[in-house]
Amino acid sequence: MDNKIIITAAVTGSVHIPTMSDYLPITPDQIVEDAVKAHEAGAAIAHIHVRNPENGLPVSDPALFMEVCSKIKARCNMILLPTTGGGMNQTTEEKLIPIKQLRPEMCSFDPAPFNFGIFQIAGRFKEFKHEWEKDYLELCKNVTFRPTFNDDMIYGKTFLEIDTKPELEIYELGHISYVKWLFEENLLKAPAHLQFVFGPMVGWMTPSVKHLVLIYDEAKEVLGEENFTWSVAAGGRYQIPITTTAMAMGAQNVRVGLEDSIYAGKGIMAKASADQVGMIKRIAKEMSLVPATSDEARQILGLKGLDKVNF
Repeated sequence: MDNKIIITAAVTGSVHIPTMSDYLPITPDQIVEDAVKAHEAGAAIAHIHVRNPENGLPVSDPALFMEVCSKIKARCNMILLPTTGGGMNQTTEEKLIPIKQLRPEMCSFDPAPFNFGIFQIAGRFKEFKHEWEKDYLELCKNVTFRPTFNDDMIYGKTFLEIDTKPELEIYELGHISYVKWLFEENLLKAPAHLQFVFGPMVGWMTPSVKHLVLIYDEAKEVLGEENFTWSVAAGGRYQIPITTTAMAMGAQNVRVGLEDSIYAGKGIMAKASADQVGMIKRIAKEMSLVPATSDEARQILGLKGLDKVNF
């Protein structure tokens, strides 16, 4: 597996608004189609958010998650990684409802507080497609993602109970200590899967080779290299440069997709997450790396298997 790279496609997310791109998947069927196309292009994992199919508002409706995941599973054997990010004002219990129902192989997990500074996007537009968009973008001026230590314990216990492997989203250097603490509380199994998240948003790590090397070295020192696998996600124009750097550094996993960037090159709108999967796949080939299949990714990450999910 040394020459394998796992590619994750983050299909729609909760950052971009419909005004920004006509290609952003909104309805369940659009999300399913984007994920399946990404799989056909070489992605082993799809990171799943859902939206109100009428207006594109990011939501955490369990019925929509079930519809999307079931339809993708019916068409391919992709690893599905639903979010626990949910809405900015949702409680921990509300965010866990879809995960408890789906019992997926993986899910995202934000263990530490961070700011979701997308409010600057609102200033780029004079008109919006939907009334909710401007207020949604500016809501983060007054709301911080604030998981408490007690919240983390609830998340950790839940993931262990349903045998779902969390992908821990790491937004800054100090977040590594949360992973160490979860190990100490026996709320994580080794190896943990970390995703270092970079973005141009206010409050996130500045996307740079220096910061990627720094946080990877910190994880090795604090956790021990044998105790984690790792992935990288980067927003906007940094998506391809930072994920390419991660592959050169030996990452097991990189993430692309319309959640993180709506472009497939300078000034070129991505029509699907598959466009970006194709870009990173071509770069990987030049580095003698081959995209892992979904089953190979399961082996690398130690997942329970698609036959043990509840969708």
